[in-house]
Amino acid sequence: MKDEIVGIVLAAGESERMGGQVKQLLPFGKRTMAAMTVAHAEASQLDRVIVVTGREADAVTGSLAADRATIVRNANYREGNVSSLERGLTAAGPVAAVVLLLGDMPGVDRSIIDAMVDEWRRSSPWAAVAVYADRMPNHPFLLSAAAIEAMRRWSGAKVLWRLLVADPPQPVARVEFDREAPVDVDTPEAYQAALRQLGLEARR
Repeated sequence: MKDEIVGIVLAAGESERMGGQVKQLLPFGKRTMAAMTVAHAEASQLDRVIVVTGREADAVTGSLAADRATIVRNANYREGNVSSLERGLTAAGPVAAVVLLLGDMPGVDRSIIDAMVDEWRRSSPWAAVAVYADRMPNHPFLLSAAAIEAMRRWSGAKVLWRLLVADPPQPVARVEFDREAPVDVDTPEAYQAALRQLGLEARR
């Protein structure tokens, strides 16, 4: 619906730097990384949650135990995050705004997501980024309907980063958190770091 704020979880990546492992299926306690990320989104104030799968889509879907999320598959996931975001936007339909959640950042918990939702409900920014203790723009990203349309007019590499951080055409709000930035799990070393950050047993 046009007045909703919808979370889109990107869980479709190729895991190119994980040494053959599908990172969405990495264990985090009793859940997979994808399942932890989706659980945070489902527990939040988001009006709806869309999960976009790609590589090993059936296995990732089977790991989720999703409650209120809608799960869709991106057959073109090898084309990158923007193609998965577009698949999620198509599934969401007309919305007021989306919160973009990376399936490989399990440390983005309910409190972070709710703060992004609160920022939207308070000021309806054109877009917003999270900012942690290192003061650097980071995920999750919030995009209004206007920002989504602007994104669709851009092309090339790192479209979202250019749109929201490097060369934003409109003011972008900064939602600040007094905490360490959540680990982006792209490598085996980052996986171990994410487990430590979340107080979970490291796997060897």
